[in-house]
Amino acid sequence: MLFGGETAHSYYEEGLTAAMKGDIPLAASRFKRALELDSGLHPARHQLGKCYLRMGRTHDAVEQLKAAVIQLPHLAPPRVDAGYALLLLGNVEAARQSFSEALQVKSDEPRAVMGLARCAAATRQWSTVLGLVQHALEQGYAHFDARFLMARAADACNMPEIAAENYEAAAKLMEQSVEANPDQPTGYYLRGCVLFSQENYTAALADFEAALSKAQKDAHYAAYQEHFAFLDILEMQGKCLQALGREKEARQVGNNILALAPDSPVGKQLAAEKTADGESNGKGGQ
Repeated sequence: MLFGGETAHSYYEEGLTAAMKGDIPLAASRFKRALELDSGLHPARHQLGKCYLRMGRTHDAVEQLKAAVIQLPHLAPPRVDAGYALLLLGNVEAARQSFSEALQVKSDEPRAVMGLARCAAATRQWSTVLGLVQHALEQGYAHFDARFLMARAADACNMPEIAAENYEAAAKLMEQSVEANPDQPTGYYLRGCVLFSQENYTAALADFEAALSKAQKDAHYAAYQEHFAFLDILEMQGKCLQALGREKEARQVGNNILALAPDSPVGKQLAAEKTADGESNGKGGQ
């Protein structure tokens, strides 16, 4: 029996508790049940959409979040979350519109500013990214995604000092995440991505291998608007091995990737043997 009885609000509260504990499938089931009992409990629809997004069910997330936007027009968060779902689907213009509408509802919503920055990054407008992320930082949004995106934009704009400062800040934030949750792959993977961007391939490889040892093959992971799965970790492991000149090991990882995803471009590139002049002969993975 739920605390408070078999009511929509009880299931909604249970869902919020499960989401805070990181049990997203359970949270989704609770929000879904709340809506079955009361279809007018629109915050539950918003939360269900967020759960679907974190679970990698992006199309379902868009459906629920668009409905939440219609039912909760006075709130910015549903529009922000809908924007991130649309961006994950590759619909950059629709995502940009959703983030812009969120800022019309609440002009000081840093997550919407970060959303616009991600849209700009998707179209390689790096100077625009710099300005938007700086604005989010000034609003107090100093999370991993802001620091990592600022570093990447600064790199692209040939601003090495700003890039180094923000890469370091991003790595420290993920170091704290690893210390707090040593059995979860997320912190290792995201810190590995930072180290890879810094061309510190040895340290990045160690983090990706730690992430592989803790990740489930059929799970979807999401944190700070970064989404990844076991296959993504394998791809980064292979890229590190290749960058370190460990070609035989990189080819083996490439073959492991192709066994899971035969059409993976990264898997094909890693598995291909190199000729004397460094060109691929295209035989790998066959």
